[in-house]
Amino acid sequence: MATAEAKGGGASRERRSRKAIAAALDAIAAMAEGRPLRLALSEALGRAGTLGPKERRSVAVAARGVVRWQRTCDAALSLARAPRTIPADRALLRYLAWRVAILGEPHEPALRELALPGPRRPRALSDDALRAVAVALPRPGERGPASVLPSGAPVTPPRDPAVALALRYSVPDLLAAKLLAQVGPAEAAACLAALAEEPRLALRVNAARATREEVLSRLRAAGVSAEPGDDPLAIRVADRAGLFDAGPFREGVVEVQDEGSQSIVAACRAAPGERWLDLCAGSGGKALALAALGARVTAWDASARRLAELPRRARRARLEVEVAPGPPSGSFEGVLVDAPCSGSGALQREPDARWRIDEAALSRLMAAQDEVLARAARLVRPGGTLVYATCSVLRDEGEERVARLLAAGGFALDEERRRWPHRDPGGGFYVARLVRWGDWGERPPLPPN
Repeated sequence: MATAEAKGGGASRERRSRKAIAAALDAIAAMAEGRPLRLALSEALGRAGTLGPKERRSVAVAARGVVRWQRTCDAALSLARAPRTIPADRALLRYLAWRVAILGEPHEPALRELALPGPRRPRALSDDALRAVAVALPRPGERGPASVLPSGAPVTPPRDPAVALALRYSVPDLLAAKLLAQVGPAEAAACLAALAEEPRLALRVNAARATREEVLSRLRAAGVSAEPGDDPLAIRVADRAGLFDAGPFREGVVEVQDEGSQSIVAACRAAPGERWLDLCAGSGGKALALAALGARVTAWDASARRLAELPRRARRARLEVEVAPGPPSGSFEGVLVDAPCSGSGALQREPDARWRIDEAALSRLMAAQDEVLARAARLVRPGGTLVYATCSVLRDEGEERVARLLAAGGFALDEERRRWPHRDPGGGFYVARLVRWGDWGERPPLPPN
């Protein structure tokens, strides 16, 4: 009887595993057709039906891993002479390459799990054809994923340093080239290596409701593994199991927020009673953080859908945030602009964003950043503060945009800082704090002789 039960349990686990792989392949195929990661993953999990937490996590890890390493996976498949085939098979091949060429797993377990009738149909590749690809795939080595041939010989990298770096860390050539020009080979490689990692979950303590020590104590009592972060209100969570059912989260005493994003709020130095505008508020995380410091906050975003949940989140946190019904007017003591950007500093959290970075996109984004900065400048009262931030590692979207605003006059730079993902916790961010001394567009006075 025990043996039969054991066999039954093993068969059940195998069915769940295949169901999870099918969902992962579903998401990978949808992303190849241009579906954003979050939507592709959500829809694939919805279609998969009942999956346990462990299986759902494995689906997410696989989908995120494949889209993160997509370029390197495709290069590995090219080296293995993988056939051109139907889109469903392309998703399956990328998944296989991720497990073998990126993670360095033996190919046999993956082949067993993908064997016909297989976790996903349609499929044109035979098991023998899939095995031929698996055996020929390169493996990880000292120079990173997919860098060693099955023979043991190293894979020859491209001659162009930017292309070689981009291929090693699976990013567009443009991003690698710009980082090389900005910080040099060693720092560029370290930055891209950090951006290729899975992110750690960070929380921000609601300063109006509790201290970090109180929240840490409550989380640990609830069985959540947590430790202090670098920023005064930051908490790092090693494993999210139980977090979202824990009292501090349900009661609005903590919010999920990247440590880099928390540093943007710290740069505002908002004082109790000050009137602040969060001009590109997104889902409202920074507006809530400013309100928790005692500021009177108005939030606005060009996308009303993004702000739809903010009133409910504010009630849960017991904070007051005004959601502007239209483009704000008047003047504020502080304006925060977390501008739309390439997201190149947030590739840990949004790994598919790397495939949207190109010259045309950057040009559009820089124009949008200049436009929103100009709008923000007009809304800052004399003597007030303008804080500009992007989750980007590129000077084009940070220092160069602020320099352009300063050249127009009316503002002085108080401080600016870059957070690098390989040096600071969280993603890569740029933040600048500016003070208005005159009318925007007014040239600064000449220094005395």
